[in-house]
Amino acid sequence: MKFLNFVFFCFLIISCNNNKQNKNLNRHNPYEHIDQNIENENAIELYYEGLDFFEEGNFESAIESFSKSFEIEKNPIILNELGTIELKRKKYSEAIKYYNQGRKLDKYYWPIYINEARTHAKLSEFEEAERILALLKKLCKSDYWIAYSDYLLATIHFLNGQDCVKVFDFLEKSKNMASDSELSKSYLKFKKHVEKNCG
Repeated sequence: MKFLNFVFFCFLIISCNNNKQNKNLNRHNPYEHIDQNIENENAIELYYEGLDFFEEGNFESAIESFSKSFEIEKNPIILNELGTIELKRKKYSEAIKYYNQGRKLDKYYWPIYINEARTHAKLSEFEEAERILALLKKLCKSDYWIAYSDYLLATIHFLNGQDCVKVFDFLEKSKNMASDSELSKSYLKFKKHVEKNCG
C-alpha cells in the first residue's frame, strides 16, 4: 500500500502545476495534439485566479474561481482543474465526475483521460482505469500521450498483480518517459522497483 501511494504521488498531476525544468533532460511537449484553449478573456482571468488559489492551497477559492470560469466558457481544461482539486482533496468520486464530464464535452483533451485513469487506479478500479486509457490510445496520435498511457498501464498492471511480462511490455513502450524532464525520476524509480520485485 505504501508503494501504491508512492507511485501515484510520483506521477505528474496534469494540471495545477508549475513547470520546473531539468536542463539535462529533454522536455517533451505534453501539449502535442492538444488544440484546446480558453478563449473568453473573463474566463481566462478567472482560470488563472483559480490556479493562483490552488498554488496557495486555498482549494475552496480555487473551486469558486474555476466554477465561475466554467459558467462563462464550457471547457474541458477547466473541468480538469476542478477534478485535480478534488483528487488532491481525496474526493475521488467528485474528481471522476469532473473528468467524465470533461471527456463528454471534448473527447480530445488527453490530460483528463490520464487523471481520470489515475483516480480510478487509486480506488483499485483497475479495469475502469485501463478502459479509459484504451480510449485515449484509440483516439490519440501523440507519441507523448500514448507513452504516458503505457507508463500508467505498467503501474496499473503491477499494482493489480498482473503478470510481469505485461508490466515490462508497457514499460518498454513508455521508455521515452525516462528522458522526460518531468517524469524521468518517477519512471526510473518505478522501473527499478519493478526489476527488483517482478520476474
